[in-house]
Amino acid sequence: MPVTNVKTKWIDGNLVFYDVSMNEIATWDGTNRKFSIPSGSELEVDGVTVDESTLAMTGVTASAAELNEQVLTMDIATGSGSTDFYIVAPHAGDITKIYTVIDAAIANANITVTASIGGTAVTGGAVTIAYSGSAAGNIDIASPSAANTITAGAAIKLVVAGGTTGGGDKVHIAIVITR
Repeated sequence: MPVTNVKTKWIDGNLVFYDVSMNEIATWDGTNRKFSIPSGSELEVDGVTVDESTLAMTGVTASAAELNEQVLTMDIATGSGSTDFYIVAPHAGDITKIYTVIDAAIANANITVTASIGGTAVTGGAVTIAYSGSAAGNIDIASPSAANTITAGAAIKLVVAGGTTGGGDKVHIAIVITR
C-alpha cells in the first residue's frame, strides 16, 4: 500500500511527478524554466480550472477580443466654443470606438467631439451629440475606420465644440483601444 499518492523522480535533471499508478502528472524543466502538464491532466489555480483543450481559465468570462481592449475615459465640462483636450494612450493599438454620455440636456446647439492623432483626423472618429431631444444619459457612438492607429505613449486629441447644458454638467468620453 503506497504511503503517498504522488511520487517524484529526477530524469535528465528535471523533476517529474507521477500518480500512484506511475502515470506522469507534471514536469519541472529546470533548464528551460518550464512547468509542463501532459494531456489528460488538469491544472487548478485558486479554484479556477485551466484545461488543456482551450488553454483558458474556465472562470474567466471575457472573450480574447475583450481582453485585448483598453478603455480610456475622461470627463469634460460642457461649454460654448471649441476646446482641445488630450489623453495619452498607454498601449499601442487601434481606436475602435468612441462613446459619449451627457449629464443633462443640451441647451443650445449640438456638441461635437472629434478625435485626431498627431494632427491627423481619425476617420469616422467624430461623435455628434444632438441638441434636439437630448436628455441626461444619452449615449452617442463613433466607430473609427481609418487613421486610428496609435502608438504607446502618444496623445489623442479631442476637440469638443458646440452647445452647453447650462449647468456646468459634463460630457463623459470613453475611447476603446484594441490591441
